[in-house]
Amino acid sequence: MMADNSVSRWLRSLAADGRLWWLLILLPVVLFLPALPIDETRYLAVAWEMRLHLDFLVPHLNGAPYSDKPPLLFWLINLGWLFAGLHVWAVRLGVLAASFASLVLFERLVLRLEPDAALARRAVIVLFGIVYFAIFSSAIMFDVLLATFVLLALHGALDWDAQRWRRGLILLALGFGLGILTKGPVVLLDAGFALVLGPWWSDTARANKGRWYAMTGLAVLGGAVIALAWAVPAAIMGGEKYANAIFLHQTVDRMTRSFAHRRPLWWYFMVLPAMLLPWTLAVRAPWRAWHESFHISKSVRFAVAWAVPAFAAFCLVSGKQPHYLLPLLPALALYLAKVLGADGARLRGRLFAVLLLIAGLALAAFPYLAAHAQDIGPLARMLAEGRLTPEFLHVIAGIWPVWGVLAALVGLVVLFVHDAHTSLRALALASTATAALGMLALAQGVGPYVDVSVAAARIKQDQDAGRPIAHLAWHHGLFEFAGRLTQPLPKVDFGDLRTWCAAHPDAEIVTFYTKYPITAKPELQLPYRFGFIRFWRAQDLLAMPWPTQAPAPDADETPDD
Repeated sequence: MMADNSVSRWLRSLAADGRLWWLLILLPVVLFLPALPIDETRYLAVAWEMRLHLDFLVPHLNGAPYSDKPPLLFWLINLGWLFAGLHVWAVRLGVLAASFASLVLFERLVLRLEPDAALARRAVIVLFGIVYFAIFSSAIMFDVLLATFVLLALHGALDWDAQRWRRGLILLALGFGLGILTKGPVVLLDAGFALVLGPWWSDTARANKGRWYAMTGLAVLGGAVIALAWAVPAAIMGGEKYANAIFLHQTVDRMTRSFAHRRPLWWYFMVLPAMLLPWTLAVRAPWRAWHESFHISKSVRFAVAWAVPAFAAFCLVSGKQPHYLLPLLPALALYLAKVLGADGARLRGRLFAVLLLIAGLALAAFPYLAAHAQDIGPLARMLAEGRLTPEFLHVIAGIWPVWGVLAALVGLVVLFVHDAHTSLRALALASTATAALGMLALAQGVGPYVDVSVAAARIKQDQDAGRPIAHLAWHHGLFEFAGRLTQPLPKVDFGDLRTWCAAHPDAEIVTFYTKYPITAKPELQLPYRFGFIRFWRAQDLLAMPWPTQAPAPDADETPDD
């Protein structure tokens, strides 16, 4: 009976702060959003090859060792498939479960820092109300899972603060080790500075600096042992090239000379305000509230030690993507929650509501704008200049106006219900609904243009029949899971294409790239994103006038590692 009462109290608390409603709002996204190319389809392909070949030690993509990411996400995908079958929704549900776990861990973290139930509730609501967090809460990516392990590790730091050294060491080692197995040593950036700056926020660290830093070294070593338990045998089995990739190429090289997503030093300062919507528009507080919240509380000092140096480090790293900052969002949510509890702070959702209303009406007008683009001056100029393509207009024209109308209605509710005492939870759930509606509009409108199942089935048919088929340029494993391919899909560069076709005159060539100067009529053409997936017979390619010069390959046309 006591256990039942505890569970009921916990469920009531989840309902009170909105987390259960948050789950329900995002559930349709889990069920209906297809795997999005190229990242999500690639990670599903790696997990599929694990399952296909029962090789859970060395990840593979298109038959070759895949060193771009460690294996934990792929293991968990396979675990989900084991219980729920080979479905994209089963994977998204698992990621959503990890997101929910991060909210639970975050709430407990705040309560341990400061025994203030109101602050903990505000912090959780601020976090799940961030539109960017909602978008990634079911994404088949690594960042939400990494955030969960960062929070686990930080609980270990709080154990040390409470002088529970053994338990803290275990939690930190687990957080570091599982974080490395999720996305590599970046977990040390996400969680490590809170330990390095321990004497600033922790009385225990100030009084026991030697022990604190010695234990930090042991925790890092423990995390390394957990990661090496996979990495060493994987390096042996994967060979020298794979070993160099996982120990050097994906660590040091990514930090110092990124081979993808190079951005300038200041780039994160430009994107972070957008990532924190709606709170960048809704939180209004005098400078005194921001200043005092920064200095007076242990919880905020902890959040600053956790996030600010890590943010600076990410600015210095050459490769940058917005989702790299996702494990730092809880720290920012904690600070914002503290500010919202200060004197003079208030919540103003009107500007966000107006922007949401405008965005919803624009989304509802997409079909009309696409149909009359030639008659609308700015759109006509963009078409004439090539900055807007008919293919893009065709895709957005398929989005149902109802999604925009629903988004506009959410904006209207926030706008007209709003006053100085607008519920934080209501605004957070409105922003979550905004994210969900946007993703559902994507699923319904753009979904048919990212669905590669027909093309994948054709590739599978050729392979099963023993007919040679190759992809022009690198395909990122786009078709493997969708077609349940059991053989690699060879890659042929354009410069070698004629020779390959001559050697395989009964073969087919497929590609989703549109820039190559091929004049032969495709045997099959399928819509894909803002272009097409095309299939040609090799003999038709051999019969066409062959161009003298091929376009230079882009970064996307080469293997990831």
